[in-house]
Amino acid sequence: MKKRLPGKVRRAIRAKYYDIEPKAWVGKRGLDKSVLNEINTQLKKDGILKVEIKKGALISTQMDRKAIAEKVAELTDSELIEVRGKRFILFRPREGWEKYLKKLRLKELSKERREEKPVKKVKLDIAQFRKKFKKGRE
Repeated sequence: MKKRLPGKVRRAIRAKYYDIEPKAWVGKRGLDKSVLNEINTQLKKDGILKVEIKKGALISTQMDRKAIAEKVAELTDSELIEVRGKRFILFRPREGWEKYLKKLRLKELSKERREEKPVKKVKLDIAQFRKKFKKGRE
């Protein structure tokens, strides 16, 4: 699975949405259409979603938690942010991946342009400084 988001953004999302409640559950029916439709609906609405995996899903699909989370992310065209225990966080930008990633790149470029460059130290000649400012006062 290809990761689209840089690590910095993933960490920020993980930190911000760590304590949200799960709004979708993968149950004993596994990854059927109704579960995927609900996940897609929630992602369109909020852009981020926490999903909980029930014990029956592990038995019926014969997959581990990480594999289920990766499969759901792949089927819903979303980014898997984190798998922790029986819950995982999915992210999909509401405006679409292309527009979102373009906005991230532009943000990075503007940040690079804004970075301050070190100031060159200039040796000051006190005599010239006094002459310059003496002329200004006259």
